[in-house]
Amino acid sequence: MPYRYNIALKARKRKRDIFKSALRDLASLSLVDYKWRSALFKKNEADRMEEEWMARMMGEDPAYARPMDADETKRGPLGNAEKSAVQWLMDVIEEEGKRAKRIAESDGELVRPKDNEEGGPLSDLERRAVQFLADISDSEVERVRSGTVRPKDMNDKSPLGNAEARAVLALQKVIQSEKARMDQSRKRGGEAVRPIDVPGPLGEFERYVGDIIRSERQRVKDRELNEGKLVRPKDASITSGLGEVERKAVEDWETLQNEEKQRMLSLRRFLSERRPMEADRESPLGVTEAFTVALLKGPKLVAKVADRVTELLKSEELETKDLSLPLPPSEDEDINEDTQKMKKKDDQLP
Repeated sequence: MPYRYNIALKARKRKRDIFKSALRDLASLSLVDYKWRSALFKKNEADRMEEEWMARMMGEDPAYARPMDADETKRGPLGNAEKSAVQWLMDVIEEEGKRAKRIAESDGELVRPKDNEEGGPLSDLERRAVQFLADISDSEVERVRSGTVRPKDMNDKSPLGNAEARAVLALQKVIQSEKARMDQSRKRGGEAVRPIDVPGPLGEFERYVGDIIRSERQRVKDRELNEGKLVRPKDASITSGLGEVERKAVEDWETLQNEEKQRMLSLRRFLSERRPMEADRESPLGVTEAFTVALLKGPKLVAKVADRVTELLKSEELETKDLSLPLPPSEDEDINEDTQKMKKKDDQLP
């Protein structure tokens, strides 16, 4: 038995060593990747800042290709979203690089994101997830010990207890409004009372739907008054939730269109400034682009020459009297005549 135990212990230790060695190798590769990505981000940011500085020195707006590089006054939803995503990704790369460095420098011990003392997006996310599960676990254990039936009845509520309490509160509001509606109906001798006539969630929902129905009916009338032309919900004379949603969507779409138009104009200038034949015509890329552009322009030049030749072939010969007409003086002849007149005036002076 001791012999078998020692064999099993050695096998388990060998597997653990293999796992630690593999983890350390992966961490080393991740560290190399982190250095490359970090250097790339920093280089791109430095180049972008230099371009902006040069453009401002020349009194121009810096050209840009990515929405996030637009000026703060011109940046729209896409630019703000990309800037937030890139900043989050850079923070994750920095955090994972530090974690890979700790694993590579250790004996292959696993380091979880939440163990990072400096923090970061992944560490904060894992901490919140672990704390969430721990709160539920501790609350459920305490609920079993105390004999409490429902999570919401605990003194120290967990996320489950808070969720149940909110759900129960919403149901209680619905039950109270329905009881009040039944009392009103009973007092009126069995007459139907709509949910909108009593305060409650169902009444608010019915009011919202009723506003949409009234607005759509009025929109049909507005169309008849508008010679049958379509009237959009946002342009209806009676506003509703549907009109507000469309109005907000149209505003966002117009903002997005303006952002993309500005980016397209800047993108054209951005590409023209970075064409190889413009930046360095003697480089291999510059020579290749110049040759390709000239080759593509060749058929257009041939077509123009053919059109001119065709135009000359279709032209008619001038008559004899038209050949004797004097040609209009050229610019050089006008200059010579003016010079001669000035000399004559100088000779006539005493």
